[in-house]
Amino acid sequence: MINTERRPRAARHDPAMTANPNQQTDLRKVLYQCRLGRDDLERVFAMACEGIESPTIKVSTVSGSTRFWEGNLADLVATVQSQPTEAGDEWTNLSLEAASPGRERLVSITIDSERTEYNVSGSDAVWAYGQAARLDSFLGNKGAVTQSPKYETKMSLAFVLFFLVVGAFFLLADSGPDTVSECLAQTRKAKEGAPLVNSLFAALLAIGLTGAIAPIVKRRALRARLQVHSNIPTGGWWSRLSTGERIAAIGVPIAVVAAIGATMSGFSDVFGT
Repeated sequence: MINTERRPRAARHDPAMTANPNQQTDLRKVLYQCRLGRDDLERVFAMACEGIESPTIKVSTVSGSTRFWEGNLADLVATVQSQPTEAGDEWTNLSLEAASPGRERLVSITIDSERTEYNVSGSDAVWAYGQAARLDSFLGNKGAVTQSPKYETKMSLAFVLFFLVVGAFFLLADSGPDTVSECLAQTRKAKEGAPLVNSLFAALLAIGLTGAIAPIVKRRALRARLQVHSNIPTGGWWSRLSTGERIAAIGVPIAVVAAIGATMSGFSDVFGT
């Protein structure tokens, strides 16, 4: 007699679904230009603690040579305000560490004046990757980028220097006439075309300087900020600049172009070039 009864198949073993008590998923990322105000800090700290049962929370900051810590941000701010600190009211760093009792799940966030770094560790890989994705999304909405803006600023400054060098070369270049008659002829010719040449050169220089300075000003407005006493203003990057920064952004290029224009006019009057 043939037995046609089917035996149930053994469940397949998926190593990824089995948590090894001797290993953890460890995720780390460094982000730049994060702009975090008081409400943002409260939200990101609460988000970091989600999924951790009975977490041990430590929020800390270093002021001068003194470290302060409390169980939440509000108590830490109150503690720091009640003590005379070397840095005064300005906060340059802030850290959070939240861990489960057995440290099976742990999240740490470190914020300073230039960058924000987070670490997510857990024996549950699904939770660890989920937390990292949520932190990425939240910080991305607060201006976070993965590349340091320092290199872009250096390139913009080099671009400005290039335009200034080209302008100086144009002004100081020798036209080459040797005799008195050649000098007089060159002077008359230069005077006829000087207004047009000077205007074109000033326009090109203004465009070049604006194109080089505008990214610097924009990065200044979008720089990393840490404000524990207030929220970050909303709106475009121009609205985030202070009044002094706006005046400088407009006045510096105009002053440079005006100075170069005056110098060019002086050289034209003296040398006829």
